[in-house]
Amino acid sequence: MLCMKLSRERLNALTTATYESTTATFERGCTGATCAALCRRLNGVIDGEIAALQTAGAGVACAPGCDFCCHLRVSVFEHEAMALLLARRTRTARADAAVIEQRIRVNAQRIDAMTPEQHRTAGLACAFLIDGRCSAHEVRPSACAAYHSLSRDRCERSFRDPAHIGTPQNSRPALLEVQVLGTALIETTQAACVTAGMAGEQIELHQALRALLASAEPL
Repeated sequence: MLCMKLSRERLNALTTATYESTTATFERGCTGATCAALCRRLNGVIDGEIAALQTAGAGVACAPGCDFCCHLRVSVFEHEAMALLLARRTRTARADAAVIEQRIRVNAQRIDAMTPEQHRTAGLACAFLIDGRCSAHEVRPSACAAYHSLSRDRCERSFRDPAHIGTPQNSRPALLEVQVLGTALIETTQAACVTAGMAGEQIELHQALRALLASAEPL
């Protein structure tokens, strides 16, 4: 794992800004649009950090069309699920939106019968994966935004042979700085959700989306 320095001052500044922005947004009301704005903001922070590290010489292997990580188990906050559904309804072609909704329901049902460990090694494609690309990339969950790799080959190996995925025997090299930042921002977001009176736990992506689809509440 390549380590590049992330100062405590910068980390504190980024997490404080995220907490303040998230709580202020929720105080104004939690709609699909405000949830999407929060996701875009947090993704921008992480993307900006990764871009800066790439400029400094970090060899991040992630690129459009590389979708191995889109077959992993992902947990989301409620507002992240709301942002994804809004993207499906407003920023996706009607035919693709129908396919995504069907995949959400089918995947959720399959996951119901799995343990988390079984799901992690199942290679189940995300419902939003269209032609090898994330159809909701702009508002993807924080867990997805923070996930990255320095080796496409290692990601492909984990995808092809998922036994012991995430362990030293079958893991990907990554930037410790981005790992630390991503974890801190996700924990900060959780704290902001709790402060705002929202659910602070993360739920499996497809199961969370299915629950929202079954809700009569508008986004």
